Amino acid sequence: MAAKSKSSYLAGFLVLPAAAVVALAMIVPLGYAVVMSLFDFSPGKETAGVFVGLHYYGAFFQDHVALKSLLVTLIFTVAALGLELAIGIGMAVVLAGLPDRLSRILRAIYSMPLLVSPIIVGLIWRYLYDPTFGLVYQWLKAFGLEHFGGLSRPGTALFCITVADVWQTTPFILLVITSGLTTVPHEVYEAARIDGAGFWRTLFRITLPMIGKVILLVTLIRGTDAFRVFDIIYALTGGGPANSTLSLSIYAFKQGFEQYQMGYAMAISLITMLVLILLFAPLVKRSSYLEQS
Repeated sequence: MAAKSKSSYLAGFLVLPAAAVVALAMIVPLGYAVVMSLFDFSPGKETAGVFVGLHYYGAFFQDHVALKSLLVTLIFTVAALGLELAIGIGMAVVLAGLPDRLSRILRAIYSMPLLVSPIIVGLIWRYLYDPTFGLVYQWLKAFGLEHFGGLSRPGTALFCITVADVWQTTPFILLVITSGLTTVPHEVYEAARIDGAGFWRTLFRITLPMIGKVILLVTLIRGTDAFRVFDIIYALTGGGPANSTLSLSIYAFKQGFEQYQMGYAMAISLITMLVLILLFAPLVKRSSYLEQS
């Protein structure tokens, strides 16, 4: 019993440095943000802040622009994540069925967008969507769709941003799912082939269930990242036109560094974090259950 107690103390002592780093890097800044969200202050004038309590949290739910940015963020997250999962998983399955050498070459080519930063991706697609000389509009003119609104109309701007995000981020899902596919035993596919199972039945009855943990993990990573989207939207539209692409992150940035309402910006950021927890906590719980099973 004494030996077990000593080993527990030793384990706790060894964990202390890592715990200290976590506290300094995560807990302290988060606590600072919570405290500052209770004050009305401007950047550089933190000491002159006026205590307002939970005023900014209540103001968020009365702010029509803030609520619209929440809706825009949710729509973008669902659309981008859904398309990226569907395309990424589909591409991974197709490439897995090709000869190894060809599969590796194509996978390397498809992964190139990951090497480009989101802000640069935004600038690239901004020129692609240019109505005058953009390549996208050159293609659309060939099909008589030159009047497509693109980034200049509220009804199409978010769709265009989603396409650009899918182009950049789908390779990440492709690579992760490809790694997951390597864990599926070939004997299982051989047995399915002998039983006469077709492509779709094999996909939905064998492949996807056996890589369920990987799909759940990539959904968590990509979903939380999509909900915090900033770079690509800021580069393409800056949140316009008419706030039709205004995400929560961009709205917090504008409140803090354009309107100089830093306390409100902190509150928006914390609300974003709380919504993220509510959205993805079930997946985290499910992930823990799968790890135990």
